[in-house]
Amino acid sequence: MSPIAEILQTSYVISMDGSGNPIIINDVRNDFICYHDNGESELLADSIETLIEDHFYEWRKEDFM
Repeated sequence: MSPIAEILQTSYVISMDGSGNPIIINDVRNDFICYHDNGESELLADSIETLIEDHFYEWRKEDFM
């Protein structure tokens, strides 16, 4: 079984990047991107909250406080 297949056994695809790579969240709420062309994966954030805060600047908490 490929590494991406193993990750997907306990994960959900929550989005896709512009190149067709799935962005997934696993059972311990880590967020990964899986590169479909080479089979590698990369940790994007330790939580969905951190992922949003790091990549969607207009949604940051400190902007609402």
